[in-house]
Amino acid sequence: MTKPKLKPEELFVKVMLDTLDAPAWRALSHGARSLFIALRRRHRLNDNNNGRIFLSQRAAEREIGSDTNQITRWFRELEHYGFIVMTRSGHLGIEGKGKAPHWRLTDLPYGDEPPTRDFLSWTGIKFGSPKEKIPSVKTRTGCPRKHGHRLSVKTRTPTVQ
Repeated sequence: MTKPKLKPEELFVKVMLDTLDAPAWRALSHGARSLFIALRRRHRLNDNNNGRIFLSQRAAEREIGSDTNQITRWFRELEHYGFIVMTRSGHLGIEGKGKAPHWRLTDLPYGDEPPTRDFLSWTGIKFGSPKEKIPSVKTRTGCPRKHGHRLSVKTRTPTVQ
């Protein structure tokens, strides 16, 4: 099978300098940066497919050379920092084959809308930091209700009754 001939503008992956200079880009892991480049590679200028860009876990594994757990983490990391937004979730197709999620890259226009560049409004909370995680209902002392603890609805933190 021969590869389709690429147009000159498709022979490279373009990443804007304001994207590379953003604090959120500097906070990304190297793997998430590689995954972003792999997603950018799939953007086509001629049909403006932003919002319909997809990359399956398996294809990302082969392209980047990492395992599924890391690829999954890097997708979540790119979402956390605001570089990508899921436009359609992955699902099992009618014929039994999996369908990859579709993504919108926030540094590119989407339809008639300008780029949102969500990564420029990053809050400064690092991906995977304890501030980002919601504590579990269980506490160190065991069952929350048994020991007079309950989960605050507003802050999702354990409180003592």
